[in-house]
Amino acid sequence: MHDEWHQLCAAADLTVRPGRVRVHFPGGRSHDVHVRGTDSGYLVTATVATWDVIGQLSNPNRAAWKRNRRSRLVGFRITEEGTLLAHGWTPEDGLTADAFQLLIRAVAREADRYEYQLTGMDRR
Repeated sequence: MHDEWHQLCAAADLTVRPGRVRVHFPGGRSHDVHVRGTDSGYLVTATVATWDVIGQLSNPNRAAWKRNRRSRLVGFRITEEGTLLAHGWTPEDGLTADAFQLLIRAVAREADRYEYQLTGMDRR
């Protein structure tokens, strides 16, 4: 079920792997995005940082909330395990390759940008 998303990722800057897509950016940076089918669409997530990084913030939940206030397509949340994720969702019905790739790239770009702001590195 939901294996069709692989076909929507045919682009030079996207490398499809089982359950995920690596998005390649100009300058050699990249970021992995995980894709999970839901009942009616796709949930796209990317790790920004783990607790060893976000645990150093004075209030990591508030920091994620502040970013969410400025974002329309990509949200941020902290999992129960203490991982900061970027995420987006799209319905499957009527989904085009252009729309799916836009979401994949947006989640990867925002996760990569936030990761760099927190760590100064390209870890994912």
